[in-house]
Amino acid sequence: MSHAQILVGESSRVLELAEKLAKSANCLSPANPEMPCGKCISCRVFDAKNHPDTFYVTSTGKSSIGVDDVREQITLQMATKPFAYKYKAFIIDKAETLTPAAQSALLKTIEEPQPYGFFLFLAPNEHSFLPTILSRCYLRKLGGQAESREEPLSVARELANSIGTMDALNAMRQYRKVEAFKESKEDLQNFLDALYQAYGERISSQSTPKLLEDIRAISDTKQALSKNANTQLALEVLLLNLSGRARKGTYSD
Repeated sequence: MSHAQILVGESSRVLELAEKLAKSANCLSPANPEMPCGKCISCRVFDAKNHPDTFYVTSTGKSSIGVDDVREQITLQMATKPFAYKYKAFIIDKAETLTPAAQSALLKTIEEPQPYGFFLFLAPNEHSFLPTILSRCYLRKLGGQAESREEPLSVARELANSIGTMDALNAMRQYRKVEAFKESKEDLQNFLDALYQAYGERISSQSTPKLLEDIRAISDTKQALSKNANTQLALEVLLLNLSGRARKGTYSD
């Protein structure tokens, strides 16, 4: 999960997602990176609105979040390690009101993050953010009823669960879902990490030669894309390999 995310959408929905992500980040036994258990001590103190390592960043007496707010509520807090848990989670509501100077003040913190820093920017759209901030954050857009794309782990598990039943046509249908993760290298690597995890879960319960081949194919694809291989071709070859309809192929033009 990216250490800095911009959540775009209707205010109540982005806040709900932000709180779930922050809660999950410090959950002691999460079901997955976005599903807190709701039972551990960290989850309970979060629900009681008393979590020592979750911070809600707001404007102090002004209509916008300025440099002083960033310094006092984020920069100074980041100077020390978490009080009790793994991450210091910062939820910046109404992030569209961050002044350009405040965003610039945040840039180094996001660009060179402490390992315990976790930032969630909530806004109705991404247009108020500086390009330097946008380029360093994972952008998630929420639609009216659901996110505009499926989560990486959800798509990955669907692929992993289709072992032995996925034909070439279905592989291409799955490719349309995977296309959503091509927008950035980070999105794509997050998806491939989730896919590797999903196949790893299958191997832990049933190890077969095909599963091991699939794990190798995912690893080869990650390596190829890290060397700037053709993204579309690499993903098509991977999905055909997972479907069992193609032999290991090349990823270049």
